[in-house]
Amino acid sequence: MNGKTQRFKHVWLSPAMNGRYYGGGMEIAPAQDRLNPDRRVSVVVMHCASKLKTLSVFPSIFKGEHVKHDEMVTVLTGHDIQVEFDRPTALQIDGETISGVRGYHVRSAAEASEKAVG
Repeated sequence: MNGKTQRFKHVWLSPAMNGRYYGGGMEIAPAQDRLNPDRRVSVVVMHCASKLKTLSVFPSIFKGEHVKHDEMVTVLTGHDIQVEFDRPTALQIDGETISGVRGYHVRSAAEASEKAVG
């Protein structure tokens, strides 16, 4: 995130978001504003070793209340985000599944414009 590395274990979700909703109403990034003037994007990392706890918290995503569980949900914001996985995993983009992904890179509109000009 913006040149700084953070590592998480037992990651269940790690979407980069420009808006706050996905999947037909899941409020995964409740503080994210797609019209924010600084054009930051959010990455919501849901990480927990316990499958049972993850399953019990997951329904709260529909109201955006999962972020209250800061022991297992971390929200990061920035302009340049790179996510890497320790093994190939499936990734969904607009409902399309891509298998065998090792990571992804997201740049906000502000970052992309700055790179194009500079």
